[in-house]
Amino acid sequence: MDTAIRENADRLIEAIRNSSDYRNYQKCEAALDRFPGVFDQIMELRKKTIELYESVESGDLSETTEALRNEYEQLEKIPEVNAFLEAEENIVQILKELNCDLFNAVTIRVPNI
Repeated sequence: MDTAIRENADRLIEAIRNSSDYRNYQKCEAALDRFPGVFDQIMELRKKTIELYESVESGDLSETTEALRNEYEQLEKIPEVNAFLEAEENIVQILKELNCDLFNAVTIRVPNI
């Protein structure tokens, strides 16, 4: 990789890590440590959600969807979980916007899928 690109990428990474959004995310993630297993539950629910979306063609999903919704609702009763999910969404949005900006600024031909 070109040295200038690497240096600027490193500066961007450092700016993200030093941002108030990322610091808030880290704080919220650390707060989940007070609730053993909750972070793992969140990750497991995400895994199940992804699997659900990948299997959409396999018939009636209402029971599975309802079960996942109920699990999320139980976790969302913990204020720290809500704070974590909101902080995480902010970071994801920043990364998505940066990715879009880069992709739109640097033109390469890719097939339409």
